[in-house]
Amino acid sequence: MPPCFFIKNCVMVTKSEHFILKVVLVCAAMILSLSAYAQNSFTVSLKLTDENTEEPVSFATASLTKAGEKSPVKYVLSDSEGMAVLEKVRKGTYIFKAELLGYKAFEKEIIVEGDLDLGTLKMKEDIEVLNAANVSAVGNPIIVKKDTVEYNASSFKTSDNDMLEDLLKKLPGVEVNSDGSITANGETITQITIDGKTFFLDDPQLASKNLPAKMVEKVKVVERKSEQAQFTGIDDGQEEFIIDLSIYKGMMDGWFGNLTGGGGHDAPDKGYYNDEHKFVDEGWRYQSGAIVGNFKDHSQLTLILNANNTNNRGFNDLAGGMMGGMMGGMRGGGMRGGMGGGMMGGGMMGGGMGGFGGGGITSSWMGGVNGAWDLFDESMELSGNYLYNGSNALVKEESSKITYRENGSRLLNDNNGYSSTNTGGHRFGIRLDHEFSPNSSILFEPQFNFGGGNFSEFSDFATNTVGTDGVERKTNKGFNSSYGDNNNWTASGRFLYRQRLGKAGRTLSLNANYNFSNNDMTSFNQSLTRVDNNQDDIWDENPEIINQKYLQNSRSSSLTGRLVYTEPLMEQLYLEASYQYSWSRSNSTKDAFNSGSMEYGDDFIIYDPVGATPDPLYSNSILNENINQRAGLTFSWQTEKLTAQLGASANPTHTYNETNGKTYESNVLNWAPEARVRFYFNDYTNMMINYNGRSAQPSTSQLMPVPDNTNPLNVSLGNPYLKPYFNHNMRWNFGYTDMDTFTSVNANISGGMVQDAITNAQWYDKAGVQYSIPVNGPGTANANAMLMFNSPIGMSGFSIMSMTNARYNQSTSYIGTERLSADKYYDSETVTFDYEAFHKDFPDLGNTDAFTENRTLTAGVMQMLRLTYRNDFVELVAGGRTNMSKSWYTMNEVNQKATWTNNASFEMNWTLPFGMNLITDINYNWYNGYTTAQKPEFIWNAEITQLLFDKKCTIALRAYDLLNQAKNLMVTDNSDYHMETRSNTLGRYVIVAFTYRFGTFGGNRGNRGPGMGRGGMRGGPMGPPPGGMMRR
Repeated sequence: MPPCFFIKNCVMVTKSEHFILKVVLVCAAMILSLSAYAQNSFTVSLKLTDENTEEPVSFATASLTKAGEKSPVKYVLSDSEGMAVLEKVRKGTYIFKAELLGYKAFEKEIIVEGDLDLGTLKMKEDIEVLNAANVSAVGNPIIVKKDTVEYNASSFKTSDNDMLEDLLKKLPGVEVNSDGSITANGETITQITIDGKTFFLDDPQLASKNLPAKMVEKVKVVERKSEQAQFTGIDDGQEEFIIDLSIYKGMMDGWFGNLTGGGGHDAPDKGYYNDEHKFVDEGWRYQSGAIVGNFKDHSQLTLILNANNTNNRGFNDLAGGMMGGMMGGMRGGGMRGGMGGGMMGGGMMGGGMGGFGGGGITSSWMGGVNGAWDLFDESMELSGNYLYNGSNALVKEESSKITYRENGSRLLNDNNGYSSTNTGGHRFGIRLDHEFSPNSSILFEPQFNFGGGNFSEFSDFATNTVGTDGVERKTNKGFNSSYGDNNNWTASGRFLYRQRLGKAGRTLSLNANYNFSNNDMTSFNQSLTRVDNNQDDIWDENPEIINQKYLQNSRSSSLTGRLVYTEPLMEQLYLEASYQYSWSRSNSTKDAFNSGSMEYGDDFIIYDPVGATPDPLYSNSILNENINQRAGLTFSWQTEKLTAQLGASANPTHTYNETNGKTYESNVLNWAPEARVRFYFNDYTNMMINYNGRSAQPSTSQLMPVPDNTNPLNVSLGNPYLKPYFNHNMRWNFGYTDMDTFTSVNANISGGMVQDAITNAQWYDKAGVQYSIPVNGPGTANANAMLMFNSPIGMSGFSIMSMTNARYNQSTSYIGTERLSADKYYDSETVTFDYEAFHKDFPDLGNTDAFTENRTLTAGVMQMLRLTYRNDFVELVAGGRTNMSKSWYTMNEVNQKATWTNNASFEMNWTLPFGMNLITDINYNWYNGYTTAQKPEFIWNAEITQLLFDKKCTIALRAYDLLNQAKNLMVTDNSDYHMETRSNTLGRYVIVAFTYRFGTFGGNRGNRGPGMGRGGMRGGPMGPPPGGMMRR
């Protein structure tokens, strides 16, 4: 073969394979480079422990920084065992650093030439941690771990005067409501503990409003199982959500304290003039508080004091709550329906003040002591507390209400009035948890509360009717007032006995609960109503007058016992058998007396006890007794990652009611299924889904067949023919933390349906007076979804938080039509209602032309976004929030426009040299879609503080609502009406305050005073609401 052939073919082969050869060489180079990288990529592992206790140090930041550089190239958090592994580390020389607030930073130069195990590194406590201490490496503010969401408090900058409540408002997913209640990821917080120990039992506000934020190292939101479930290991569905605070270790070695006092004035004066309250009415403002404590490893002792007139009620007013419950219809004649989700926003009805539901100026004072001890080699936990509290609230309120009627007409109702309430009370509580042996223990938790108060309310009202022709005509006008005194007490408690029976998983436990209460009230109900019968601007010369005195007493008793036995069926399968017996009895009496004379004027009525006569029509005596039994079986499958439960219980219920000598008795058998699955993908990712069904009984007030006329424009009736209703509830939750990027996600979806829901049937007479009666109606439904996302943005010092919430509700009510002959059933002269005839004529209100079924659909979306920048000296927060709500009604053309409440905010906390801090926050609020147009407002608060005397003292100048634009507005959509209520609120005022610290607070972690939180800053209760406190 000629040589040229080979040469030619070689050239051809070279050309055709040249590209393939290049690819092969590139791939080979990549493989070699990856191999070289792998050979130069190593892991650095270590374990961190406390030098004194040798316990693992968890959630410390371990970082590697190249020698000569400032920013870390690798970082990770230590786990619950103190272990940390930094992966994919290149060869070289690094500065290794381990940091956690409360410890001195551990720093060491290391040379990485292969996989490196640094062994156990011991960290020393830093007793003199300064306020400006900061983790310089990127730290994780949030960790979602199993059933706990943990917040690192040092990742959220707080000032010298912030309370725990101010810290909580910064935490993603945590909301502090205007009444001081706390929710986390949509769940209500029922208790706050300190390092696992009880703090004033079940009143979270005593901790949130009185504990300084600088005490707190970590805030843990815990889904805590019941004590019984913790003992048996089988979830009983009785979990609650609590906050557990971890205190800096330097606080745990002796006495500490903060004493604070401050005063100031409105600018300009916005006081309310009343001879009994000169100091308040002249516009003076004061804030004072104290916390003194002694915390040790096995004991806690705390004294708290607080007094102010700046709307910072630092406690849950139990006595005032009982008085409010006794007042009932006097606060607007609320309907008795809505049990089981039948109504939205219930109770805000008619010609009263709509409930005096918010706003106003509140003065409050309190003092309490709390102690907790570990005794007998930690086999016993004992805690106890005492609290005295009092308050005075003055509310001035006006409301506008539109009621849509079946025939297309509308009622327009306007109210103006005031409310003054005084309350005071004492409470005692003890918690004893004793372990006799590893197999036997008891828990006993008694509480006793007593107190009382007085109230006075007045409002004038006017109602106009807009007919189908569009013409507005006068209908009625007048006023109503009520006042009275109250005394009440409550004794309650629970006892739990737990016993293991030899075999692992075999247990027996007995849970007993008791509750006894007594509530007495002497009150007066007075009203005057003038009617324009012909709607020709000529008022009836003989007004309808109510002038009555009420003597009311309510007594209740309840006892519940629950026996639970658990048995392991196989290695991971358990059976729980339970039986519960509950007995309750309530007695309620109401004696009404008509005045001996009828002396009245345009705005007053005088009650004359001389010649007063009993009024049997508005008097009643009610006995209600219930016996509820529950027998159930639950199967539980439990592994390290998976817990699954399936169970059901039978619930026979016996109800006996005796009202004014007439008796009603029923026996009902219901079933209550339940299912639950929880899966742990790992320590930082988990998912849970839960379903349960429960039957419930109508309340006594809903059953009693006695008219309530305390609101002359809204007469409510009971209904002894009501049936029990059944609740279906489902909840899904997902939690995730990325330990590499420090991103956290928390999501939940919940929903419920109610069968035989209790709703209202209502109708109007010619004078515009509304009558309502609770009835069983179609099922209701509700749904709620929440998504929370939080993440640092690389190592820039910025972080972003987003929270989205969507909600939906469906309910039904019945509106009387013109074909309803109401006089056939209700006799206004004798004030009696023919329940038997009504029930016979209308067995199904949805299938009659006398009533129109009105279905209400309400949907809402809330979106919040917050961007934070933080370094050693300053924290800047920019945020926004929008809240949309819309209701649809099936009644013709009464659909409401969507309402939007919008907020844009900015916060700054700047640490200046020489112990000075400058703090400010600005909120811009604007509103769309409201019936009454609302002006936007700027709420601007500012504070400057200066540390004095070796950082043991702080002087602060605070200015609230600098532009004097705050307002209070509440919007209520319910069945067939829309109402907007406006009330007074704190305006612009200035406070100068001085704080003194001693003990372990001095010079390090304390630097604050109880009760002196910035309040109005970020919308807290110490100052004006967060600019137009818009509520739905």
